[in-house]
Order: sequence, then C-alpha cells, then structure tokens
Amino acid sequence: MASESTNGGRDEPISRFSLRRKSIQMTLALVLSLVVSVVLLVQAMAAGHGALVAVASVGLALALFANYRNVHTGLRVVAVEVWIRKMGEGDLDYTVNLSGNDEVNRTAEALERLRQRSIEALQLDLVRKLSEDLQKKNSELEQVLAELQQTQGQIILRQKLVELGELTAGVAHEIRNPLNFMRNFSEASEELVGELREAMEQHSDGLDHGTRALIAGITEDLTENLMRIRSHGDRADRIVRDMSTIGRGGGTRQPVAINDLLNDRAMIAFHSAQAQFEDFEVDVRSDCDPEVGEMEVVPEEMGRVFLNLVGNACFAMDEKRRMNDQDRDSYRPTLWLRTERTGEEIVIRIRDNGTGIPTDSMDKIFNPFYTTKPSGTGVGLGLSLCNDVVRQHGGSIAAESEPGDFAEITVRLPAPGH
Repeated sequence: MASESTNGGRDEPISRFSLRRKSIQMTLALVLSLVVSVVLLVQAMAAGHGALVAVASVGLALALFANYRNVHTGLRVVAVEVWIRKMGEGDLDYTVNLSGNDEVNRTAEALERLRQRSIEALQLDLVRKLSEDLQKKNSELEQVLAELQQTQGQIILRQKLVELGELTAGVAHEIRNPLNFMRNFSEASEELVGELREAMEQHSDGLDHGTRALIAGITEDLTENLMRIRSHGDRADRIVRDMSTIGRGGGTRQPVAINDLLNDRAMIAFHSAQAQFEDFEVDVRSDCDPEVGEMEVVPEEMGRVFLNLVGNACFAMDEKRRMNDQDRDSYRPTLWLRTERTGEEIVIRIRDNGTGIPTDSMDKIFNPFYTTKPSGTGVGLGLSLCNDVVRQHGGSIAAESEPGDFAEITVRLPAPGH
C-alpha cells in the first residue's frame, strides 16, 4: 500500500484511503445524483406528473447544494493541506485566509497560531544565537583589550626604566668617583693607624699608663670608624651598581635547570640571613616539578631574582620572629618553594609566613626606590630589578599577600618553545 508523503516537493501517488480519494469519490457520487435528478425532472415534466416534478426539483436543488458544499469544502481542505506542506518545507511566510466556521476553519486558525509560534521560536533562536555570538566577540575583545593594556603597560614601564637607567648611569658614574676616594683613603688611613700603633709600641716606654691607654683607645676608635666608613662605602657602591643596572639587560642566555637554580640561590639567601640575623632558622619546603627542566635564561640575572625574593622572605620572617620574641614556640618561620609547568608557562612561587605586605603597598612594591623595610635596611631596588629581569625574559611577576600572615611572589616565564 502506497503512503502519502513529500519527497523533494514531489507528490506521491494517492493512496486508497486518502482524504483526497474520498473527496473525489464523494464528488462523483454527488455528480451522479445530480444527473439522476436532472433526468427524473425531465421525465416528470414530459409525463406532466406534478408531484414527481416537485420531488425531482427538490432532489436537484439538494444535489446542487451538496455539490457546491463538497467542492467548497474540498478546496478549503486542499488549501489547508498545501499550507501544511509549505510549513513542513520551512516556508513560514506562506498563509491562507479561509472563511467559514467549521472544523476546517478551526484547523486553519490552529495552523496560524502554530505558524506565529514557529516564527517567534525562530526569532528567539536567532536572537539567542546572535547574543551568544555577541558575547563571544565581547569576550574576545575584552581579552584583546586586556592584552593590549598589559603590553602598553610593559612598553611604558620599559621606557621609564630605560630613561631611569640612562639617568642613574650618569649619576652612578659621578658618585662612584668619590666613593673610590673614600675607600682608598680609608684603607690608607687604616694602614697609617696600624703604623701609629706599631710606633706607639716601640716608643711607649716614655709614656705613662694613662697616656698609653688614651692613645690606644683613640687608635681603636679610629680603626672602628674607618671600618664603618668602608662598610657604608661598600653599601653605597652596591646601591650605585644596582642603580646602573636598571633598565639594562646583559649577559648571555644559556640553558639552565630552573629547579636547581632556585634551590641553590634559596640556600645562599638562607645562609646569608643566618649570618645576618641571630638565631635565625627556617623550615624550607621545596616542591619542584621535574617537568620544568631547563630554559634559556641569563643565569646571573635570574639567580639574582631568586636571591632577592628569598632574601626578602627571610627578612619578613625574621621580623615576625622578633615581634613574637616573647612566644617563639608559637611561630616557626617556613619558606615554600614551588615550581610547575602549566602548558605554555613555567610558574615559580616563593611563599613565606612572615609579616606580609601592607595592602596599600601592593601596587607599589615593584616601583624603583619603593621599600616597606625600615630606613637604612633597603633602598627599594630589589623587587624593581626582579621585575625588570623577569620582563626581559618575556615573563611576569606578581605578588599576593595577607598582612601579618603570608606573602607569595609568583614568577611566570614562557616555557621553551613558546
């Protein structure tokens, strides 16, 4: 048995029990009844039979009316069928206006409501799709804007550092000359004091005990003062050297095992802190990802970054230890060293449980000459130089802190091949 369906817009053969076939059969039956009524009417009129003429006339009228209604209804049903086919093909602009108040008309009204809802659904789907596309484009634009702003900030910072480096290089040269005179004359004065001490030992017989003690005290004071002059001169020389390196890259890049470099510089910074801070101990917890491997860096510069960061952590932990001097057992300085490789980046995290970073200083700590340390213990160049070195290697550096609880510095470097 064939079935009625649509295939590429081509009508299939009419099935035996289709509505169209039944309509045709009904039409043929009504036409036949109409012909019979006409024949009966003609015969009745020829025979002059009045009653039969009346019956034949009524039958003819009924047959005409039935044929009219059947053809009218059939055309409306065909129109509805065509409408349904058009909607099935996706043509929602096609519509049919039908008159009447029967099942066919109510079916047409239902189809119109379905068409309107289908149009609304398509519009909503289109709006949703456009909204999703717009959100995606906005996200991409926001990401591009953020990258542009970051790049712009790096360019501005680099320009400032270059200008600052050019300025400080000239200043450093002028300052280094008197520093060299200070060092040379302090060394010469130490030698003279040594010669004076030897001369006093050789000619001390003619002096009484009080005079010898006075001269010995003066020479000791002179020696101590000269040592302080040399010490502060060396510190000033280091500051000048740091100033002269701002904004200036240097050194040769070579493959370096980042984990080894970090742990080595951390141990150096720790031993330096032990020598500087009395009774200083720290629990170092290293969690290094072996997948980090080697990357191309300037070993001296990157090593100095790790040295500065761990040194700052040791200073903060010792400061907190001194603040808890009355209850040292409640606080144990702990340093966490962690590295990991995440896709296109190598991430180095250095975290301590020291005094943390003040909230109002978080956006300034990488600025040159800004420091949170007490006066005389830092000049604010360490983190600025770290930031400079990391950016020269194509990376970024960021800080996270909870004042009084912890501070964590995160260094992100591009992985080899990216």
